[in-house]
Amino acid sequence: MKRQRIFTVFKMEMKKIIRTPLFIVFSLFFVALLVIILGLAFSNNYGWGPELSIFAQMVPGLFAYAGILIIYTVASSFTGDRDLGVERRMNTTPISSGEVMIGQILAYTIIPIIQTAIMFITALIIGWRPNFSVVGVLMFFIFMIFLSFCSVGLGLITATIAKNASTAGALAFIFIVPQQLFGSFIYMGEELRVVGYAMPSQYVTDALWRISYLTITDIQIWIDLIVIIIISFVVYFIGLILYERSKSR
Repeated sequence: MKRQRIFTVFKMEMKKIIRTPLFIVFSLFFVALLVIILGLAFSNNYGWGPELSIFAQMVPGLFAYAGILIIYTVASSFTGDRDLGVERRMNTTPISSGEVMIGQILAYTIIPIIQTAIMFITALIIGWRPNFSVVGVLMFFIFMIFLSFCSVGLGLITATIAKNASTAGALAFIFIVPQQLFGSFIYMGEELRVVGYAMPSQYVTDALWRISYLTITDIQIWIDLIVIIIISFVVYFIGLILYERSKSR
C-alpha cells in the first residue's frame, strides 16, 4: 500500500513535468541548443587559455546551468497545483509527507539522468573531447542528480514564498541568476570566482571541469561531491519543511 502511494506521487510529479512545456524547453532542449550555438561559435577560439577552447572551458558549466533551471519548473509546478486545489485534495488522502518526498526524489532523479544524457550526446557531436573514462561519465550523472535535489529544494522555497504560479516563475530567477553568473558557464576572473563558492552550482562546475580535463583521483572532486551532497539535502529538507508548513496554513 505504501509502495502504491509512493508510485502515485511519482506519477503525479512526472505528469506535472510533461504538462509543463517550459520544462522541456528550458531544462532539456534550451541548454542543448545553447551547447550547439556556443560550440559552433567558440570551438576554435582559445581566448581563455592556450590549452582548451572557450567552448571546452564552458561545457562543464553548461551542465550545471541545465541543473539549476529545474528551480523554475518546480516553483511553477507546485504553485500551479496550489492554485488549482490539488494540494487540498492531497491533504484529504492517507499519503504522508515521507511518501511524497520519496516520490518526488524518484521523479527528480530521472530528470537529470535524461538531461545529462542529452547534453553529453550534443556536446560530443559538436566536438567536445573530455579525457575521462566510464567512471568519469558516472560521476557526471551523480553530480547532476545532487544538483537537481538542491534545485528542487530551492524550487520548494520559491513556491512557499510565491502567491501564484506566475509570481513563482519570476521569483525563481532570484536563485537561478546568481548561480548562472558565478557558478556556471560564464567565465569569471579569480576575484569574482570566490563569490561562486557561495553557490551550489559552482561546486558542480568545478568538479565536472576537473573530471573532464584532469584526473578522477583529484581530491578536490571528492571535496566538491561531499559539499554538494550536504548542501542538496539541507536545502531540500528546508524547502520541504517550509512548503509543508505553508500548506497547513
